[in-house]
Amino acid sequence: MRLQIILGLAGMLTLAACQENKSTKVKETVKTEELSKDDFHAKVNDLSRMIDKVLQVEKDNTVRAKKILGFIKKSHLDNKTAKKTVMKMMEKSKLSIEDQKEITFILNKSVPN
Repeated sequence: MRLQIILGLAGMLTLAACQENKSTKVKETVKTEELSKDDFHAKVNDLSRMIDKVLQVEKDNTVRAKKILGFIKKSHLDNKTAKKTVMKMMEKSKLSIEDQKEITFILNKSVPN
């Protein structure tokens, strides 16, 4: 009689344990580093100012490119946006085409799209 009671209780406990283990859906959250519109514009403006200053102060293109690379790495912008900003600032500063080509060559070698 004891054996039947023990087996019955064991059966009830296993059924109860199985019923409680319902699968719960876990919501995965993926953190993306997307900037808000205002933050994005602020970062682009900061990068533009720093690039403009480097283009005005420095005379050697390799030094210019190295400093611009440092600014790109510090900014939280993606490479495509940062390169676009560099191109626009070089056009505004009216660098010679040879200087622009040299700087873009160094940037493309160091920072792929």
